[in-house]
Amino acid sequence: MEALSKHQQNSKATRERLIEAAEQLFGSRSIDAVSISEITAAAGQKNRNALQYHFKNRTGLLQAIVEKHSKQVALFRQSYFERAAAGEWPAAIAAARCFVMPLVDYVEANPAAVNFVKIISQLSALNQVQGNNNNALGVDFPAVPGLRALLESAMQHLGEKERQQRIYLLVSITFHGVADACRLHEQHPPRVDRTIFEQLVCVLASFMKAESRA
Repeated sequence: MEALSKHQQNSKATRERLIEAAEQLFGSRSIDAVSISEITAAAGQKNRNALQYHFKNRTGLLQAIVEKHSKQVALFRQSYFERAAAGEWPAAIAAARCFVMPLVDYVEANPAAVNFVKIISQLSALNQVQGNNNNALGVDFPAVPGLRALLESAMQHLGEKERQQRIYLLVSITFHGVADACRLHEQHPPRVDRTIFEQLVCVLASFMKAESRA
């Protein structure tokens, strides 16, 4: 790999500081309550246009946050996919566990990532306001075909429309649930009570297995 120039190194460091500052502010407060200027100041940037230069706008910044953490969560999820493929769990439990537990593992390994979960929880709430799968801020989420296949397999007893409705609700319940559980441990971030997340897995699995309400 070609070594970065001094300018490129500084640019990369600035970009990372802006992301870290935004994560902390968005997570501790809310996406709507934090201004671009506050993020720029928190990142120690005297250039007021630094954020616009690197991300263009708030949506671009949120997109960068989602992409940064989604790649890391995907690494944790791989071992769960392998265990699911080996038939370690029933279909609904496998789908719920592959959805929830990689997030838990990630936060446990990286306590500051709790802010990412809180941000995703907020974005999920915006989805609810719109009533569809498109975020109000225009942030795209990486597709996870393996997870989607597990969810649909666990709900194959449902029609297409109802299956999609439940997937939408599963996403919302999961991120809100994980974010709320993480808030219980904010005084000691490394201590993640995994039993509450096991309960969440059971709730999601039961929801997926429930008979049609159409």
